[in-house]
Amino acid sequence: MPLLTDADLRQHSRFAWVCLAALLGVAALLALIGRDGAALGTVGAFIGCLGLMLPPRERMKALPWRLRALPRGCDAAPVLATLLSVPGYGLGGFYGDNLYDEAVHLVNGALAGVVLAHWLLLNGQPRPQRSLGLTALIAGTALAVGWEVFEWATGLIGDAMDTFTDILLTAGGVVAGAMFVGRQGAAASQRTR
Repeated sequence: MPLLTDADLRQHSRFAWVCLAALLGVAALLALIGRDGAALGTVGAFIGCLGLMLPPRERMKALPWRLRALPRGCDAAPVLATLLSVPGYGLGGFYGDNLYDEAVHLVNGALAGVVLAHWLLLNGQPRPQRSLGLTALIAGTALAVGWEVFEWATGLIGDAMDTFTDILLTAGGVVAGAMFVGRQGAAASQRTR
């Protein structure tokens, strides 16, 4: 059997592929304006996102069942998160007197929350909103603290207030994204009854 079949490709999210093409376009634009390091980093991010999207995970029995069953629309989340972050690194958007850093933490947290909720709701069992929110808060806080440790280890970190704000916004975004998906799922199940 071929590594990647037509059936595998038909399962992929078209939106995720559009986002991936946009990421490659951003890399080209960065190269055109002379930001070669940022362009190269964006190409690296493109390859990483492609590596997440391309494998036929539905057929990969070695993977946990939840990962195999995760909707392909979730593939767009890391690409969108990367698209949102590239201007911060490539054009200096994270520096200066603006709210770009805060927006990135909030939106990327929401994208992670969407994926988390899909992951948690895969078994089809109803999950109380309070339980989903608490799980999202714990996971979001862990994700945010992990990212802030990475920022500290690589020298990207700001002051204590920036760290606190980033953790709060990321965790809040995860909760918001998860609750949105949870409410959509609850509304859909109510309509089918």
